[in-house]
Amino acid sequence: MSPAKRILSKTRELKKKVREFREEAKKPRESITSKTSMFSIVSWSFYDLGNTIFSILIVSFYFTLWVINDNVGGSDSDYAYANAISMALVFITAPVIGALSDQANRRMPFLFFTTLLCVSFTALLGYEKEGWDKHTTLFFSLGLFVLANYFYQAGLIFYDSTLATISTPGNRGRIGGIGIGIGYVGSLIGVIAGYTLVEILGFPLQTVFQVTAMLFLIFAIPCFVFVKENEQDSFWSGLMVIFSFLSILIFVLLDNSLRFVLPFAAIACGFAYFSTPSTPLFRDGSIVKAVSGTLKQLRKTISMVNDFPGLGRFLVGRMFYTDAANTATAFAAIYVSEEFGMTTADIAKYVLIGILSSIVSGFLWGYLVDIVGPKITLNIVLWIWFATFSLLISTVWLGLPAWLIWGAPFLAGVALGGLWCADRPYMLVLTPPRYIGQFYGLYSMVGRFATIIGPLSWAIIVDELGLGRPAAITFLLFVMIIGYIILQGVDDSPREWPPELQVDYEPEPPRGAIGRSR
Repeated sequence: MSPAKRILSKTRELKKKVREFREEAKKPRESITSKTSMFSIVSWSFYDLGNTIFSILIVSFYFTLWVINDNVGGSDSDYAYANAISMALVFITAPVIGALSDQANRRMPFLFFTTLLCVSFTALLGYEKEGWDKHTTLFFSLGLFVLANYFYQAGLIFYDSTLATISTPGNRGRIGGIGIGIGYVGSLIGVIAGYTLVEILGFPLQTVFQVTAMLFLIFAIPCFVFVKENEQDSFWSGLMVIFSFLSILIFVLLDNSLRFVLPFAAIACGFAYFSTPSTPLFRDGSIVKAVSGTLKQLRKTISMVNDFPGLGRFLVGRMFYTDAANTATAFAAIYVSEEFGMTTADIAKYVLIGILSSIVSGFLWGYLVDIVGPKITLNIVLWIWFATFSLLISTVWLGLPAWLIWGAPFLAGVALGGLWCADRPYMLVLTPPRYIGQFYGLYSMVGRFATIIGPLSWAIIVDELGLGRPAAITFLLFVMIIGYIILQGVDDSPREWPPELQVDYEPEPPRGAIGRSR
């Protein structure tokens, strides 16, 4: 076929797809509130708002800058290794966590407990004791960061799987988009709060860590209280525990040394919540039997992946594109600070551009998922990531005008908004309802494994090989391209799951001769 005929053929295919898109867009859509109220959906989304504050201020911005600050004396590698260690812990434990949640009647208590521990260790970041040198202070806080980030990431396993609690296949994209859009408002709140504390009021960076802990917990409360997994959930017991812990948190933050009681308070409150008598937490009423059942089921989980078309391939592809996206986000502040000499105030403005584009795009991506499906949406998102990485690389290596770098946060924000809007519904399409917790454990595991490799590759390329940060971004670009290629073989058509793979399936007990029907 000649080039002209190929172009003509591709043009016709594009026109056909546009017509199909318009026809699909005209079809009536299932109401967003068909399964639950808008109040519950917004309450669920507020958790995304809170954890995004942690992600932007701790993982991506102020803690990274605190590590490489001259007063602390850290490097790219110090932060990279701490990040990798926390992700390695998630990688090891994620399948167990997911499987255990499937043995339970509820996932919300697990989300509550992991959040409290994340908040507790976050409030301790930057702690300095009299007599400590800067290296001791640095490595003590890096250890605390490992714990805080671990419980943050572990909590996401439970949070992501609760999307099935408040949505249906017909409205999942839009509800996920609402969560993403509201979630990135948290980034806006976080950056404004950090900028006000550091640049306007002159507080040290450590103050941002403590404020992050409080904001995360405050915005998580609506999700804990108002997202009902069953009608027997106890409203008042959960509310009392949450607000009692919040009171403890606010009180102890008045004194640095007293902040060390926070993890113990979190464990005590978590235990109280797990012991709520209103509904047995585990299906058989025994945590010992639940753990035993979890370990037995875990061995089957990996072997089951190939039983469900496209699931294994999706998880492998996800490992590559999340590696690139998460690593780029984590090191964005360091990249523009060191390569372009941006001040903390400039970086705050830089991040705000990405946040605003994420907020707007999150809602739009959700509608696109419901119209064309998660696969096409994710493909578009990855192409935007390709453009973002290319801009970051070419601005340095090709000597392009420095002002072009301000386009990168806009593109990255749009891409981030779309990545999670398409990613979670994609996984739900491929996952049988009966084993959502287990497979979301694997989903989290491969994502975290990727996030181990990303920071380590950054440290090796930048510090060990001395190739520079643009070379590290180039590596991430190739990694994302590999993920894109792998995903092309995954079909996102809705699955018809048999009864035994439904969440409420209970097999009939075997009957002997006496028990047979006459």
